Amino acid sequence: MSNAIETRHLRKLYRRRRESDLLALEDLDLNVREGDIFGFIGPNGAGKSTTIKILIGLVRPTSGEALLFGEPCGTPAARRHLGYLPETAVYHEFMAVGELLDVHARLAGVAPAQRKTRCQEALEAVHLQDRAQTRLRELSKGMRQRFGIAQALIARPPLLILDEPTSGLDPLAQLDVKDIILRLKGQGITIFFSSHQLTDVELICDQIGILHRGRMLRCGNLRELLEDSAEVEVRFRGGPTELPGREILEQGPDRAVRIPREESDALVDRLREAGAHLVGMQLARRSLEQAFFEITRASGEVEER
Repeated sequence: MSNAIETRHLRKLYRRRRESDLLALEDLDLNVREGDIFGFIGPNGAGKSTTIKILIGLVRPTSGEALLFGEPCGTPAARRHLGYLPETAVYHEFMAVGELLDVHARLAGVAPAQRKTRCQEALEAVHLQDRAQTRLRELSKGMRQRFGIAQALIARPPLLILDEPTSGLDPLAQLDVKDIILRLKGQGITIFFSSHQLTDVELICDQIGILHRGRMLRCGNLRELLEDSAEVEVRFRGGPTELPGREILEQGPDRAVRIPREESDALVDRLREAGAHLVGMQLARRSLEQAFFEITRASGEVEER
């Protein structure tokens, strides 16, 4: 599978006159496969916005290389592959949804004969086809965010870059946006989005990158990351109802306990001696939130609070 996004040894240093220079990115290697949903996470100031600005061509890297489908970022050839939704989008509120979307189609270079069809397709993709005559100022925040995705889709790009697409939305609006993203993936579109909503990332992403202080701490398959735990879960039936220092979880007819991997053999022997039947043992799956804190703290750059 080829890559939609590639960065190699990407570095960005902001030079400032009255303050010390700011190193926003350092040696960033990133590979986003075509057709994947990629979640880009990290605390504020990690370098996520700088990375996105480089990918869409608003900022040039100090060194290194950034490519979209093999084309250097910022070039017309790269931009033709790209649809973008910024974190904070400002619209002409006096215009109707369909009218403003037609403006975006013109800016994207859509041929006059195709603009009506493209606008209709984009509105249907985000469930706003019945709002074409509604003025932007009359839309809810969730609808505005869906309109933002529609304008990013207007040129039928194979790649969408979405900056905090669910930020500030109520739960139902968040669900709408996540469903739209999953449907677009089903159409073969690559989705790259940054988010502080780690639950959203965990639910819909294939790959993630954890960025902190300009460096990529972990990048790769989400499932493997969540299973990369120092604990195992041992499931058993019968036997003890209590274990000193361990919480036993009820799982239907079975019980389960999580322990460090190095203690698993001793626990299994103990359970069998107590008359328990071993049902299974597997690596304990942690949440993305747990993984995020473990990885950032293990980097030695996050203070304990």
